[in-house]
Amino acid sequence: MVIGAGPAGATAAILLAEQGYKVVLVDRNTFPLSAAAVGWLNVRAAPLLGQLGVPIKTLLDEAFSDVTFHSADFSKSAKPSFEEAAGYLIDRAKFANALLAAAKKGGVSLAHGSAVKDITSGEQSVSATLEDGRVVVGRLVVFAAGRGSPLVARLGLTPASRYGSMWTAMVDVPLKKKQKSPRVDVVLGVDKKGSFGLSCVSKSRLCVSINWLGDRERTIHSLINVCKGLFDQKVLPMDVAQEAARAKVTQSPASAALDMDTHVGKHCLLIGDAGGFISAASNEGIYPAMWSAQIAVEVIDAALKSAQSQDELMSFEMKWRTTMADYLRSPNTDIQFLLPLIFSNQPIADRMGAAFFSGENI
Repeated sequence: MVIGAGPAGATAAILLAEQGYKVVLVDRNTFPLSAAAVGWLNVRAAPLLGQLGVPIKTLLDEAFSDVTFHSADFSKSAKPSFEEAAGYLIDRAKFANALLAAAKKGGVSLAHGSAVKDITSGEQSVSATLEDGRVVVGRLVVFAAGRGSPLVARLGLTPASRYGSMWTAMVDVPLKKKQKSPRVDVVLGVDKKGSFGLSCVSKSRLCVSINWLGDRERTIHSLINVCKGLFDQKVLPMDVAQEAARAKVTQSPASAALDMDTHVGKHCLLIGDAGGFISAASNEGIYPAMWSAQIAVEVIDAALKSAQSQDELMSFEMKWRTTMADYLRSPNTDIQFLLPLIFSNQPIADRMGAAFFSGENI
């Protein structure tokens, strides 16, 4: 049983079905999703998407290399260079629907349109009761229902949001006029703690977000300032300050996975946003969510073939830490100290680009 049909859950479901297991994917939303929203994806995700059987050419049709770093007062800027595309701009709904279609094609059953009301771990299985009365039972459960779910505690685990210190707010709107090519802008040094703003302009939509490490009450104010600054610099094709004022503030457990004692419960693994698998450098969670799912499937396959399945599940901690930890943690230097160099030294700007978009150490 996989709870949560986002990138982490759908990836896990597809890969488990490929191994020959009977998989049910549970989600509160009704699919296909229709609410468009812009996100960006690490280029490293492309090979995994190919393995999952999604149409890469149509899904990843907005590769971007046009990236600009800005100082907080917009007096300085720098354009990092990349050997290949820095990433892909994606429509989050289209992306989720493509993964779900691949899951259904691979034989995954879908129980959608109703949230999980309660979840119980027995001696040999886990059962989930949905709000509409349906009951789903699985030998093991992969929990990928996003950040902040109270169900995590029912599984005997600590929610990743307990460790989250970043506040995020976002404005996402359709463009009145289509753009010729995608671009991404990052506003660095918004405060002295490492907060930053991010703008993604696709061919048909724009999204501006603030990733704020200060007090929650200042999040919207900071988002408005970033939106105004980007519009004044003619980065944004339209003024979205009013929309920013109505944005919702949420907590991001960026890199919280590193602080959690365990992601392994009784017959359960915690992955994706729910497990804090989000890059601290960029607050990007789609690629690390899918990566955590890939590792989880390797562990689950071994667990279901073992007489000591719980012991095999415990190996998940070691396996993801040895492969993902460096990607998830913050850059190994003080960004505030680097700021003057980013805007005056091209090699440093390039290294910052690699750190932000590819998770490499500066």
